[in-house]
Amino acid sequence: MPELTGPGGAPVSVGFTLSQLGLATSRSFARLVGAIGLEPRQFAVLQAAAQFAGESQQALADRLAIPASTMVGIVDGLERGGLVTRVRRTSDRRAHVIELSEEGRARLARAVEIGLRREGELCAGLSEPERSTLLLLLGRVAANLGVEPGALPDGGRGLEPAR
Repeated sequence: MPELTGPGGAPVSVGFTLSQLGLATSRSFARLVGAIGLEPRQFAVLQAAAQFAGESQQALADRLAIPASTMVGIVDGLERGGLVTRVRRTSDRRAHVIELSEEGRARLARAVEIGLRREGELCAGLSEPERSTLLLLLGRVAANLGVEPGALPDGGRGLEPAR
């Protein structure tokens, strides 16, 4: 297989390229959802709460690979913003279910719309089969690194958007 080279003939590294792309896309997404008053980690929690309705806060934190103490802070912020409510489970009063408010559902829908538009920009020039192949290959790389699908890469710590 011929080796790809970058500027000055240096070999192109998959790891470095993924790092560049990850940072650029994370910052861009943070800026876009920030315009509607969300952080990417809040978006992830809203999306997980909608997708896995009825799961406990701890189960959602596990799905997203967010430490429990960090998850509490994220949900506190969403609750203060009127986007979610915590509801005690009747079967286990120690467990809380995160429910989206009307405003939370509306904000999530707007963020998904923004994300889909950004996805289109990221994949401009790729056919649908090429996009599918790219996702398949990136999934293999993620598995090699032990990255679970849906897990937040920063453990929910958050990333400041580029200014």
